[in-house]
Amino acid sequence: MERIETDAIIIGGGATGCGILRDCALRGIDCVLVEKHDFAAGTTGRNHGLLHSGARYAVKDETSARECISENKILKAIARHCIEDTGGLFVTLPDDDPRYHEQLLDACRRTGIGAKEITRDQALECEPNLNAAITRAIAVPDATIDPFRLASANVLDAVEHGARVKTHSRVEAFIMNQTTVTGVRCLDRKTGRQFEIHGRIIINASVSGGSRSANWRALNWPCSRPKGPWSSSITGLTTWSSIAAANRVTGTYLFPGIRFR
Repeated sequence: MERIETDAIIIGGGATGCGILRDCALRGIDCVLVEKHDFAAGTTGRNHGLLHSGARYAVKDETSARECISENKILKAIARHCIEDTGGLFVTLPDDDPRYHEQLLDACRRTGIGAKEITRDQALECEPNLNAAITRAIAVPDATIDPFRLASANVLDAVEHGARVKTHSRVEAFIMNQTTVTGVRCLDRKTGRQFEIHGRIIINASVSGGSRSANWRALNWPCSRPKGPWSSSITGLTTWSSIAAANRVTGTYLFPGIRFR
């Protein structure tokens, strides 16, 4: 059976997994990503494609608004080829609360979102199918993003920096050394061959149920399941600050250095 040695094993080839793979590779960490289908085949490939400016959160959740505009600017800087800079509009209709318009402008200024008021005619020129009854409009730096190109771009850059990937390969089970997880046993779904990957840290970047075949529950270790992807690391590297920071933004979880009892 083929045996692969590495430092970090990443399960899941969506936005989270591909991003972590690139982050590891750029920092010189030897890493392998395992994906049971192809990149962005799950949750990542089923999103609405909107790159938020944060304006929708600005009035009631300034923290989320600042995170959105920060990520918006970073992605536009490093992944321009994956983005269509469409812009977005917030419009006021006659029955809307007129105070919200000014509240939104003020909140965008506080959170660093480049919102600006435009005329009714300018808004209709941008989007002729808008309700002609609009009274005011605000343009915000929303955009659309191609998740497939973004995931692929992350992987390509990671591979150029030494990362390895195994697509169409399903994690079948964890490899244990007494009470410590030391690797994963995988099945190449195209050839039917099994192989093992041994590493110092395992990151589950798949969707909540993604590791059911890897007897995650059988390990009898409690994990919370938030919306979207989640991550857990076992037998961690001593420093994992970059991924931990990323996961604070995306809402996923990392638990470095944990042993099962």
